Amino acid sequence: MLRRFTTVALAAAIASGALLAIAPAQSASAGTITCDVNALRDRAHQLRSQGNWRLANALDAQAQACEDADNNMHRWG
Repeated sequence: MLRRFTTVALAAAIASGALLAIAPAQSASAGTITCDVNALRDRAHQLRSQGNWRLANALDAQAQACEDADNNMHRWG
């Protein structure tokens, strides 16, 4: 049981580190978020080829959220 928990904890730490490395840059002063959708999708493809489907799906969801935000953005002015 302890070994399984350690493995899960290690996998979660690696996954969160990968997400932080790929996370979009945020500008606190402007309040905008920028996403490189192509980079997110490329990384997801790489992860799928390595068999890491869960993280790949998370990156695809993040890329889709970025695209949806761009499509639903209302311009004022």
